[in-house]
Amino acid sequence: MAEPRFWQAKSHPLSLALTPLSWLYGGLEALRRKLSQPQHPGKPVICIGNLTAGGAGKTPTVEWLMAQLRADGLTPAILSRGYGGTEKGPLKVDTTSHDATQVGDEPLMLAQNAPVYIGADRMASLRLAVRDGHDVLVKDDGFQNPALAHHFNLIVVDGASGLGNGRLLPAGPLRQRLGVGLEKLDALLVIGAATHASLPPLCAALEDIGKPVFKAAITATQLGTGPVHAFCGIAKPEKFRASLSAQGYEVKAMSTFADHHNFTEAEAAKLLDSKLPLITTQKDMARLRGAAADCARGRLSARAATLPIALTIDDEDGLVGLIKAALVEKQANQLYTSY
Repeated sequence: MAEPRFWQAKSHPLSLALTPLSWLYGGLEALRRKLSQPQHPGKPVICIGNLTAGGAGKTPTVEWLMAQLRADGLTPAILSRGYGGTEKGPLKVDTTSHDATQVGDEPLMLAQNAPVYIGADRMASLRLAVRDGHDVLVKDDGFQNPALAHHFNLIVVDGASGLGNGRLLPAGPLRQRLGVGLEKLDALLVIGAATHASLPPLCAALEDIGKPVFKAAITATQLGTGPVHAFCGIAKPEKFRASLSAQGYEVKAMSTFADHHNFTEAEAAKLLDSKLPLITTQKDMARLRGAAADCARGRLSARAATLPIALTIDDEDGLVGLIKAALVEKQANQLYTSY
């Protein structure tokens, strides 16, 4: 689903009506943490998570971190739940034999350039990755899951949507009580201009407890020109439109679908009827790859272009140094994030 608009408004009738359910959600989440005993991984684990539901920029942050770790001579691997896929794991994603319906679109996309292990049991996936020779694990999402202990929690937040209305799911976007999340995180990464009203108090609260805030931007790595028909199935399609416009494309038509949407043959055929050049996201293209060349989805995959993106961080050296120092200290002293 796309992010509901009422998540940005405290006084919206739907948010108010769902508030009792958010109290129940918060109680169940707290009970889960109380009853869980996190497994110590034995190898360094860095979690890239967020405080809210919806797209915040975790995937490009994972890609950025993997490049930093490889540059430091390490052999990292990504741990993913494999959301949207039928495979339960643990298994290593193989781009030549798996498709998005099996392993999920984001793991399949990430596996184009990095080793990715999926599974509902992240500890089982970690053991498989370690057997394959990986010495540090990057956990894609799962900040709120208490089953596996972490050495470092890098939390991303979207500068435009921030913490929304500040309420827990389903009345708002928060996945956990804010105080709990702030205590566990090690650094906050604000992606995009910090225009949301919730961000100044959030950053001030972190400053008060001595936790650093970094700034970043997701930018397209390829300039474009001319009119296009854009299509995507992501949590925040407006960000894709804005990125295209910023790169010089003229978005004449835009077709949006639910997040992680698997395109049907009819939907692909309708998109192919467009007279304009077609362009989509890398994540959406991952769901189209592997379709037979003679079917509509296969033809759409061959015809559509993608907009490649990358993360740039203002104080990249500072963040990398912070992560490295934490890994050395916590691994040496067997310290992990406490739940």
